[in-house]
Amino acid sequence: MRVMTRWTWLLPLLLAGCGHKQAAPPELGPGGDAPLPVVQVVPVTTGTLERTLPATGILMALRDREATLSPPVAGVLDELPIRYGQSVRTGQVIAHLSTRQLQGQIQQAQATIGQNLVQVQQAQANAIQQQAQTRTAILQAQSAVSGAAATLSGARATLFGDEAALHNAEQTLARQKTLLAEGLVAQKDVEAAELAVRTAQAQADAQRQTVAAQAQTVAGQRQAVAAARAASLQDVVKRQDVQVARQQVQNARGALATARAQVALYTVRAPLSGQVTQVGAATGETVDTATKLATIADLSTLQLQISLPGSAARQVRPGQPVTFSVSSLPGETLRTTVSTVAAQVDAATGTVPVFATVANPRRLLRDDSTAKVQIVTERRPNVLLVPQAALLTDPDTGKTSVAVVGEDGVAHVTEVKTGLSAGGRVEITDGVKAGQKVAVAGQYGLPDGAKVRVRNAKSSPPAPTRAPLDVQGAGTPGVQPPTEQTPSPSASPSGGKPNGP
Repeated sequence: MRVMTRWTWLLPLLLAGCGHKQAAPPELGPGGDAPLPVVQVVPVTTGTLERTLPATGILMALRDREATLSPPVAGVLDELPIRYGQSVRTGQVIAHLSTRQLQGQIQQAQATIGQNLVQVQQAQANAIQQQAQTRTAILQAQSAVSGAAATLSGARATLFGDEAALHNAEQTLARQKTLLAEGLVAQKDVEAAELAVRTAQAQADAQRQTVAAQAQTVAGQRQAVAAARAASLQDVVKRQDVQVARQQVQNARGALATARAQVALYTVRAPLSGQVTQVGAATGETVDTATKLATIADLSTLQLQISLPGSAARQVRPGQPVTFSVSSLPGETLRTTVSTVAAQVDAATGTVPVFATVANPRRLLRDDSTAKVQIVTERRPNVLLVPQAALLTDPDTGKTSVAVVGEDGVAHVTEVKTGLSAGGRVEITDGVKAGQKVAVAGQYGLPDGAKVRVRNAKSSPPAPTRAPLDVQGAGTPGVQPPTEQTPSPSASPSGGKPNGP
């Protein structure tokens, strides 16, 4: 210990010799036998310390805001009016497939419809003509039946008179014969009565033949009516011809509508607004339903997927702050929060997926970008902080202490208890107070109560205040970064070897 004290005064001289200015003469200790040891001090400060998990993440579009487009039918790609990175809107045309063959089918269907319409008109004309002919034939037959029936009635009436006349003639003959037998009339009177009977009989027989013939005529006319009515079945056939022709028209129209509907399938449109993130075909290529024409993603909101080992994922909860950076935005720190922690381990990677949603209204972040991530798993505000260099660890006892330098220039080795450490600073939970000055250089080997010469440590100029990149919306101020961050997965109490010259 005495040897170190004897040579300590050389240190300021050696340090001063490296510069261009002449160093001030060393301050001598009590009794003027040796210079005082020089120490650098900084005050104990109050701040916020965070425990973070470092990880790597991938920015990707949300599943429900990304669409890979394939043609619904096979064909030749006539037009692909998009390019990578282009912004598109819902309903915008993405691709056109050749419809030449389909247009031929449409023209054929239109021609078939025209032909079938002509057939319908002809069938309708035939049906009307057949119906008119049938009706005329029935009316004529019915009229003939009526005339024959009337004639038959007249003939029967005449026959009735003739039979009555024959009956009267027969009665007269019988009476004349009686009178002849009584001698009251002459033979010639009987002969005249017999002639009258024969004449009446002839007339009655002739009239009976007339009635029989007329009855046959009526029956024939009635058969003609029945035949005319039977012929009306042809009306049904003709009407069926009309129905068949109309059905053919409907079939052709259906084929036309199907062909026109298929034309719409040959045009692929964007199902959502977003950016073209992938183009998988070129004009002139033959494509089918498995061909990926393009991928469209709405990048206004992205998903940050982080893969963590199971032990680290146990420290992560929804709502924890996340900071990340991407190479496309150098120097920018972006912020979000954990939204979801998967309940199961990914069998393929053996890691636990963690997700965070990132607003991207200005489209500054790109799909499939790799991000360096820090997840804040613990945050301790308003704690006492000292630089890591201020800590001294006794190798025998493992106790940690700092050299507190008072206003009188006396250094007191004070045992402290430490908490988290991050960014070169350590949380002190017991042993010092805010504002006290602790040595960060030159304190190694100082005994408790040693007189020292204080040289304040040069403090770095404060970094310019910069709001982190706004990923929540244009014009909205970002959240300021936490006071301290740690790059290690877990915060550890300060320890190890003392820091000093």
